[in-house]
Amino acid sequence: MFKNTKPIQRDKLHDQVYDRLCMLLREGEFTPGEAVRVARVAEAFNVSAMPVREALTRLVAIGVVANVSGRSVGVPVLGYEELTDLRDVRLEIETLAVRWAVRNRDEAFVADLVDLLDRLEKTERSGDVSGYIKTNYEFHLRLYQQSHSPVLSDIIDTLWLRVSPHLYQLDRESQYKVSNSHHRKIVQSVRDGDEKAASEALFEDITDAYDVLVRALFTS
Repeated sequence: MFKNTKPIQRDKLHDQVYDRLCMLLREGEFTPGEAVRVARVAEAFNVSAMPVREALTRLVAIGVVANVSGRSVGVPVLGYEELTDLRDVRLEIETLAVRWAVRNRDEAFVADLVDLLDRLEKTERSGDVSGYIKTNYEFHLRLYQQSHSPVLSDIIDTLWLRVSPHLYQLDRESQYKVSNSHHRKIVQSVRDGDEKAASEALFEDITDAYDVLVRALFTS
């Protein structure tokens, strides 16, 4: 059964089921290539099957899930070209968001990043993989929100939904130290108001994670 699930409130039920499924996707709860069992999700959320099916239909529409076996839907297994395409788009879109975030920086934003970086380093040192994954998402989300562009943030959210299940199927604990070094550079660059350095650090963070993924999946 899924970790960290809570009962779904009955108001705005469909949206809540959709949001909860997105959270599980970002946290690597679904294995690429395996069908998402509607009954299992409905039981975990304590809802009927209908809102789960509707949420999955919404995810199909934006390319996050697809047919994986017969009529079943799940996270599709991505090939080298598809993963490379996702990386290239992320590098363009997310570095743009970071540049805008630096322009819009304020003391509260910097304080939030410092706090999230501290949590990332603590979870890395303690080996708390699930905690690191959750905090890593929160760090990047806070970073992109400061772009003050809802359109840009929505695009990034879809990209993360598509790639996260693949990244989090890997044993990346050795990569967390490297990733946190990039995070530290991002925070310092934001403090300094250096758009170029912040975008370069994010570029390296995305590229390093992609390289780890490709070596694991496609190198025998």
